[in-house]
Amino acid sequence: MKGPRAFFVLGFLAAAASAPLSANDLRQQSGPFAITLQLPQAGLFAGEEMEIEFKVEKADGTPLPWGRIRGVVDMPSMPSMPPFDEIAHREDVVGIFGVHPTFPHGGDYRLCLTILPPELQAIGDPRPTEPFTFEFPLTVWDASASPKRESAKIKPYALDLISTPRRPVAGEPAELELRVRMATSLELREVTDFDVLHERLMHVFIVSDDLQDFAHEHPEPAGPGLFRLTHRFARPGRYRIFADVAPKDAGSQVLAATLAVVAPATGTPAPAATPTPIPNTRLALTLPDGGIVAGRTLVVTAILTDAKGRPVRDLEPWLGALGHLLLVTKDGESFAHAHPDDREPGVGKDGRIPFLVRVPRAGPYRGWLQFQRGGKVETFPVSFDAVPYDASR
Repeated sequence: MKGPRAFFVLGFLAAAASAPLSANDLRQQSGPFAITLQLPQAGLFAGEEMEIEFKVEKADGTPLPWGRIRGVVDMPSMPSMPPFDEIAHREDVVGIFGVHPTFPHGGDYRLCLTILPPELQAIGDPRPTEPFTFEFPLTVWDASASPKRESAKIKPYALDLISTPRRPVAGEPAELELRVRMATSLELREVTDFDVLHERLMHVFIVSDDLQDFAHEHPEPAGPGLFRLTHRFARPGRYRIFADVAPKDAGSQVLAATLAVVAPATGTPAPAATPTPIPNTRLALTLPDGGIVAGRTLVVTAILTDAKGRPVRDLEPWLGALGHLLLVTKDGESFAHAHPDDREPGVGKDGRIPFLVRVPRAGPYRGWLQFQRGGKVETFPVSFDAVPYDASR
């Protein structure tokens, strides 16, 4: 039986640039109220806390002096991604409110603002008895496009990684403790409550610096903000640990740490290589016309066939999806976790899985496509070069 192979066939999907919001997009009216967005002048960027302010007015144009307004940010193309959900705070100016979302990656998002009925109705001061909701599209650019220096970015969460032993030895088990903290709190408080993200509270991706070793693990909760995982590193070297989590109502967050793994002591037999099972599946990826363009959300379609070239028809849901595509830049600095396009009917039929892919910058990428058949997870390595966006094309 031949081993797995990954090859690429060019398709015909063009990448369209996200258009900036117009004045009509920034102002909407619902019932007796109007809301006008006041977005940051430089735009919205992933990987840092952003402030979105908005002005709320009554029908007569006067600013709304009171209000309990709920702000929800989600991604319509990825309904399984946990949303950001916050009650807006009042700014110093009457009628101005704000929320502070953090976006895990660039793309097209949606902001829903709902004016909620007051919990107590004041006598002689009529206020709404039903909610009024406003929906605004948001264009979010990738972290690499941000005009801020890395040290100037506000990142609300941080990942602490402790290994026992402190310097793991290749081939020997190491216990990893991963603690999620609130980076903006003075005492760096632990995050104690999480939303479920693809059937788990935390997904951990372990990638060697040379991008040859990859693992997708799920640590167990072990205390407030603490998760534990026992892992055996196959080879010495530096590894990057990416933790995909969703603190309660904060949306998905990708946090990273590094860990150095040392070689066994001189004279110690090298650990036996774990044989990699050969999946009974073949993979082809159909790329959009022009290839993968950095900073654009594109559809990359995986076509799965069996050893005889017949379409795979026994794909099973795994971690809430029919497939997962993990992508890392050659330098290991940027990470993307792509999922099937849930908007398209018949995902997985005849072995066809369309993935929504957005890589933050141009250059070579290494990736791993994972799916489940017969109760077993199969992993395929893939590679491609992303090209820079060219507005003239």
